[in-house]
Amino acid sequence: MLTREEVTAILGAPVTSMDGAATDIQYKTDTLSLETSVGIETQEDSDQAMAGARKATAMLGGTPEEVPNLGDEAFFGAMSVLYVRKGDNIITITPPNFQQIAAMAAYNKVTAAPSGSEEQKKALHDFERVEKDDPLKAGLSGGDAAQGALATVAAVSRKQGTPDEEHGRAVAVALASKVVSKL
Repeated sequence: MLTREEVTAILGAPVTSMDGAATDIQYKTDTLSLETSVGIETQEDSDQAMAGARKATAMLGGTPEEVPNLGDEAFFGAMSVLYVRKGDNIITITPPNFQQIAAMAAYNKVTAAPSGSEEQKKALHDFERVEKDDPLKAGLSGGDAAQGALATVAAVSRKQGTPDEEHGRAVAVALASKVVSKL
């Protein structure tokens, strides 16, 4: 699969742990949520497996987004998971959630600033700006818990178009390119 050093170079932070089996590994850093998972599975009918992933994306409320020039075919599915087919191999990459990382950093600045200070007010404003684009807020829009959960799944399954999402997708493509080059 990918080495600790290869993933460190792509994430821009040292990988501190690798969990999983040789064909399904989660790479973690010391930064909460700055992690990614890479899976490779050999399928007898890899075309059908990709069709199933496309269908699942649609069922969750997303639209598969094709990624040109990567493997035999590739697309981003629900929750920005990258699916790549190379021959009989299906590669799945779950990118880091940079929106969540930014929100945690912004929140930490709010709590670290002196209470009621101008510094805290500015930090709170920055936190609100980061949270404005969080698709998880869809679950808070009303209704009961089940409706909220369904709204959240649908929201995170759609493309957000934010800089944080684009960053995560760029990381996923870089990781997938490395894996494809090894197959």
